[in-house]
Amino acid sequence: MRRLFLCSVACAFTIIGSIIGAGFVTGKEVFVFFAKDISLGGMYFTFLCFAFAIYFVMTFMANSCVIKHVGVFVSVANLIVAGCMISALDSVYQRLFCISKNIKIFSIITAILLFIISLGGLGRVERFCSLTLPFVIVVIVILCVIKIDENSVPIAPKSYLGVTKPFVYVGFNVVLSFGVIKNSGEKLSPPFKIVASVITSFLICTCIFLLSLAVKNEGYKSEMPFLSLFYSNKKLLKIIDIITLFAIYSTLISALYTINNFGGIKINA
Repeated sequence: MRRLFLCSVACAFTIIGSIIGAGFVTGKEVFVFFAKDISLGGMYFTFLCFAFAIYFVMTFMANSCVIKHVGVFVSVANLIVAGCMISALDSVYQRLFCISKNIKIFSIITAILLFIISLGGLGRVERFCSLTLPFVIVVIVILCVIKIDENSVPIAPKSYLGVTKPFVYVGFNVVLSFGVIKNSGEKLSPPFKIVASVITSFLICTCIFLLSLAVKNEGYKSEMPFLSLFYSNKKLLKIIDIITLFAIYSTLISALYTINNFGGIKINA
């Protein structure tokens, strides 16, 4: 029982790692999809959508013929995501290590190393995400709590966008993470698939909710609203850059794993 629960937690961190990228940690993604119309009802709806969609992919897509048709599409989409993450690496390395924007070698080496790790299969991806994602989530929660000054949150969304945008966000990310979700759930029994789905959804929605409250005003002024909240504190900026790196690494390794396993090019380590 304990082993299955730990497998569910590892599965949850792996799925979260495939979703939380640079755009999420810097706050822009959350601002666009959630913060403009944040509400308790909207977050509850998002939680249900994530939990149901993840459980559905784990349970009903395990041996589905749909995989043949969507595999290439999902792989192409993840190839685009991988390109975006490598580009984001350049920006973070420039800020963190004060290097020239013309120096790309660190990003290239990182991408190669993560690709090699992804060739080791889902087990290596899970171990990587289980080591890095808890730190990312804890830092996001703590820093958001420091900056939140909201006294109340609306119960219901102000408009239909408070429901449709989260729905689109969930659908888009579940499709992109299709391969990771499907393969992560294969070793879990049905009850623990529910556990993994609920843990994943709860942790993602907690981060989304807190980030939304933290950046809802700053998002109109900055392309990286969460980062800009801490411009006056260089130490905290460095910490945010580090968790952004971890988030990029986890998304990139998940994208590379998906491309290798579902794109028709199976390369083994």
